[in-house]
Amino acid sequence: MSTDYQKELHERDFNIIRLNNVGLSLFTISQIIGCHPSTITHRLKKLGVQAMDTRKAFMEDVIAELTEEEQQWLVEILEERQLNIKELIVNLIQEAKHVE
Repeated sequence: MSTDYQKELHERDFNIIRLNNVGLSLFTISQIIGCHPSTITHRLKKLGVQAMDTRKAFMEDVIAELTEEEQQWLVEILEERQLNIKELIVNLIQEAKHVE
């Protein structure tokens, strides 16, 4: 196997893992990478990485991980700032970027 091919494969795998960690569907990742969704599934399995389950609602998974107190805090922050969860997440990411 040529070194260029190995480097390309490594970069593609890195991108697949990054996109998976962001929570994109296997179909969307395959469109970005330029391959079939089954290729993405195969590479993740080969790399020992669990594919994100995008069939579940994202926030259901998040809420399930929070304590009752944390859930209440989230509801109060959303009401106080008059935001929905998407807007809050975008704001937090943008604020964190400016802190760096």
